[in-house]
Formats: sequence, C-alpha cells, structure tokens
Amino acid sequence: MKKATIKSPPVARIALVQLMVLLVVALALLPVDRVLCWSLLIGGVIQIGPQAYFTRQTFRYMGARQTPRIIRAIYRGETGKLLLTVVLFGLTFGYVSPVSLPGVFLGYGAMIIVQWFCAARILSQSSN
Repeated sequence: MKKATIKSPPVARIALVQLMVLLVVALALLPVDRVLCWSLLIGGVIQIGPQAYFTRQTFRYMGARQTPRIIRAIYRGETGKLLLTVVLFGLTFGYVSPVSLPGVFLGYGAMIIVQWFCAARILSQSSN
C-alpha cells in the first residue's frame, strides 16, 4: 500500500494539551475543594477519552483511495465516542460519591473549549 502524500494533522497533541490544562486547573483547585477537583477531573476525562478514541478512528486512514474506509472509521468513531461518553457519565453518576454535578459538567465543557482552541491553532498553523 502506498503512503499518503498528505500529512496527518497532529491531533494527538490536542489530547495532551487538554490533559495538561485539566491537571493544572485540578491541582490548583485541590486545596480549595477536593470534591470539585475530583469532579472536574472526571468530567474532563469523560470528554478527552471518547474524543481521543474518535480521533484515532478518524485519522487511521489517509488518501483518496481510502475514502470508503475513512467514512466507515468516522461512523465507528462517532458511535464509539457517544457510547463511551454515555457509559462514563452513567458510571460517574451511579458509582462516584460524593461528586459535584456542576464540576463534572464544567470539566467536560471546559475540555471541549480547549479542544476548539487547539484545533483552531493547528488549522491556522497548517494554512500558513
């Protein structure tokens, strides 16, 4: 099989940046409120993990000849991402106690925003 001429974007870096931001914020909040700290970590991981799975599936294949595989991988990745997210939220709300619900959702939402900024930065760098 020939190698694709288009470089794969550095999407794995986004998950690493998200994890670093999440850990810094959580560690800063640790002395203030342990439950909030733990809840933020859980919410962030609920977003980062399934998104990393989706990204891995989506960027497995490159090139025009791989289009059918790419489409299947995107569907598989999105389905897996949604299932993982639902399962992780369910496990959190069912088995983690005490947990701060606003903290979980804040961590989840904050990691989405960090992901958007990282993706925008990667896109702007690749267009230059």
